[in-house]
Amino acid sequence: MFTGIIKTIGKIISITEIDTDIQLTIEYNGTFNADLGDSICVNGACLTIINLTHNTFDFYLSQETLSKVVPFYLNQEVNLEESLKIGDKVGGHFVFGHIDSKAILKDIKKASDSQIWVMEIPSQFQKFIAPKGSVAINGVSLTVNGVDKNNFFLNLIPHTIENTTFKTNKINDQFNFEIDMLARYALNG
Repeated sequence: MFTGIIKTIGKIISITEIDTDIQLTIEYNGTFNADLGDSICVNGACLTIINLTHNTFDFYLSQETLSKVVPFYLNQEVNLEESLKIGDKVGGHFVFGHIDSKAILKDIKKASDSQIWVMEIPSQFQKFIAPKGSVAINGVSLTVNGVDKNNFFLNLIPHTIENTTFKTNKINDQFNFEIDMLARYALNG
């Protein structure tokens, strides 16, 4: 489990195809309190460390995982967060790292130094989106500012943009999307 507060940005330095699966190697700066077999949130997806050095992680992604996530590519920057430990501060919201769907950035509007992102998701997930509720976009915990029939709206402050991979995104980009676990269980009993 994670909080959606990104620790650092990593870079994919190797992608190895293994039949229909892949192995990713991600290079990062900073310090992680992680061991072999631990989970790391990579652009919102909970992945298991299969090998690590002082500044790289290797992950094995099965076909099931690959069918859910936005494709990874060489030299791509990714948001990284280590798993939540008992006693850690929860600064965002509880994030499982289980991708529900892909979200599409439909528009970016300026609001002072912030950006309003208009996001589109498949209609079956729209019922889980509520104003002032939470979502995870590429692993980042964000508050929903508004909802209409087909879209929801996020207000990204400069700090969020600069400290995540969001600074390079543009209209029509796809993102890994996870609904808030409270909304999931409240609506599904």
